[in-house]
Amino acid sequence: MNDDRKIIIHFNYGTKMEVSFPTQIKNSTAAVQEALKRIMESDKLAIQTEGELLVIPWTSVQYLKVAPAPSAMPFGTIKNAKVVV
Repeated sequence: MNDDRKIIIHFNYGTKMEVSFPTQIKNSTAAVQEALKRIMESDKLAIQTEGELLVIPWTSVQYLKVAPAPSAMPFGTIKNAKVVV
């Protein structure tokens, strides 16, 4: 079974980047929630890929699309929503 995750980063200037990666935290809901909190409180997104480090300032990001959704969500997340275009 493939447990890879992916993030699509949509940038403010109209482009996007898709990143695929293995599950990072498999343990507890609390560990996932803490990791999400730290990422969201940071001023940048750091991704290690193929021997390189990508550092993306949050000010350049319009939004992220994460699939599949993490097992734990940050406090206040609206759940079971549908995007209507």
